[in-house]
Amino acid sequence: MQDSYWSRVLDRRVSRRRAMAVTAGAAGAAAFLAACGSDDDGGSNTGGGPTGPADTSGLLSKIENTSSSAKRGGVMKWVQGNEPLHFDGQSQGQVQLNIYNGLAYESLVRNKPGEGQPSSYNEVLPNLAESWEFSPDKTTITFKLRKGVKWQNVAPVSGRAFDSSDVVASLNRYAAGTGNVAANMNAKNPTAPIVSWEAPDANTVVYKLKEPTSFIMQRLSNMITGEVGAIYPKEADNGFDTKKGQIGTGGYILDTFTPSGSIVYRRNPDYWNNEAAFPDRIEIPFVSQYTSWLAQLKAGAIYAAPGGNALVLPEDVVPTKKDVPALNMYSFVAPNNNFTPGFTQRFGHLPLNGKPAPWTDARVRQAMSMAIDRDTYIDVFGNVSTFSSQGLPSESYYYTSMGYVPGITLDPRKSEFGENAKYYSHNLEEAKKLLSAAGFANGFEYTNHWPNTPAFGAAFPKQVEVIEAFQAELGLKVTSDPIDYNLKYLPEYVTKRGQHEGVLIALGAVTSPDPVDYYVWRYYSKSGATSGAIFGDQGSGTGAGDPKVDDMIEKAKAELDAGKQRTILQDLQKYLGGMMYTVGSPGNATTYDLAWPAVGNHLAFQQDSRSITSYYYNWWIDDTKAPLKRA
Repeated sequence: MQDSYWSRVLDRRVSRRRAMAVTAGAAGAAAFLAACGSDDDGGSNTGGGPTGPADTSGLLSKIENTSSSAKRGGVMKWVQGNEPLHFDGQSQGQVQLNIYNGLAYESLVRNKPGEGQPSSYNEVLPNLAESWEFSPDKTTITFKLRKGVKWQNVAPVSGRAFDSSDVVASLNRYAAGTGNVAANMNAKNPTAPIVSWEAPDANTVVYKLKEPTSFIMQRLSNMITGEVGAIYPKEADNGFDTKKGQIGTGGYILDTFTPSGSIVYRRNPDYWNNEAAFPDRIEIPFVSQYTSWLAQLKAGAIYAAPGGNALVLPEDVVPTKKDVPALNMYSFVAPNNNFTPGFTQRFGHLPLNGKPAPWTDARVRQAMSMAIDRDTYIDVFGNVSTFSSQGLPSESYYYTSMGYVPGITLDPRKSEFGENAKYYSHNLEEAKKLLSAAGFANGFEYTNHWPNTPAFGAAFPKQVEVIEAFQAELGLKVTSDPIDYNLKYLPEYVTKRGQHEGVLIALGAVTSPDPVDYYVWRYYSKSGATSGAIFGDQGSGTGAGDPKVDDMIEKAKAELDAGKQRTILQDLQKYLGGMMYTVGSPGNATTYDLAWPAVGNHLAFQQDSRSITSYYYNWWIDDTKAPLKRA
């Protein structure tokens, strides 16, 4: 299905704009690109915000908050292509477990989701902590814990009361573990924010910070594996094997896990929050074949495809809706792309072919950025022009050094970005001039390493292939190297601070979704294992970072005024647009999703940190609607 789609896409685009030969190898694709030429008639909506043209297709359903009608009961059925390697979410990040971690475990606070729209990531809500207070100097946080919370009634914890000793034990365990500890715990990294934690009484926990840290509450809300947010019981490693099961305070209890089969959760009857977690059961079969689970969605065997690696491809949304009119079709900005780029090309610091890496020269990186035809990439992978021709209000969003965050991400297509916007434009002639001026008129050879896992979606391998094709068109000779996510990508590449040869396509979760924290995670030279995107142009030494970037990030970290912080981040985008220390994913487009009407509150609350890529704390099952009740 996918290959035939790409063939059709190419046929449509050859006659009116640049085309991408995604079914060929990189060299063949480059030749095809060159032969097709360029057409400047556009073909994609270049709107810069979440509002845009009205829907004239008649296909869309309105996203609605139906919480006032929500009722308990029923079975929610969705699908994922990945099963967890184990269940210990405090250990090294595991992309597969991110889907399931928040079902059982909870954090002290949670991100305030956007209602029917993307979250702004600037406010948190009470969760296991019902209130908190900052000291006047913003370096101490005193949390008052929610009373009446119980651990799930699973041995050996067996439904006992939750208290501050669990929080302290959980933080002690995390600090001694293998997660992203250096980014969070000051004892491991003198620039990390959390210095100490203590429990003055059973209902109080006090965190001490190194300095005022604007994003600390978002970090404490983050349920991504390997991060500091999830609170584990003090029995963890003391009678409770965290790798083999889950025992949390969350809305769902792990019921059965069948390797290569499915994972099933049942509702926690003692859950403290009576305004969330409505279905009695959640059943998630593991189906790696896209065509197989799409057929199940059409048949009503699953009710939604809410994210992770299970999201209906853009080219299949409208045909599926027309095949099964009873499905609801929704428009939104893809939540996983709302705060981070889909990927970044990170340049290795090690010598290449026995010589210093060519991208130590900024002109090489700038050329590689200008070789990318962002409009065509977004149009093809977002299906933008096709959606628009069908009356759907599809818009495109450019990424800069960060992903699309409304109100913060600058659009290089607009004058506000300034002079460095030119490095985001597709200009192969100028790109080749830059490459020649840097001493590489005949190009060079390099290896492109990328994590080969279904967790990043069905289109990801094609996206990598297209990026390689753009670089081949520039005259670079690219060898593609798909690597195992757990065995090579995590231990040998993304956590080695750029100490690799060639280029790495880097993806994965952030320490928190806060925009400032994103820059700390990727660009701050002192942040820990996943930093190292910057190297020695400024005379600071390979891998040591750029003092100007570090300074701007430090100012943004300390700035608690939202407007002033926004200005710093936008100045940082402009500067990094010229330096191009990484070349990011081209951008994103309006996303369309399908779900059966029986799924109440689908997409009503977006980026709720309890549920990461899904929305299971807010869903409810309406058994009066299809597919549960058919006409």
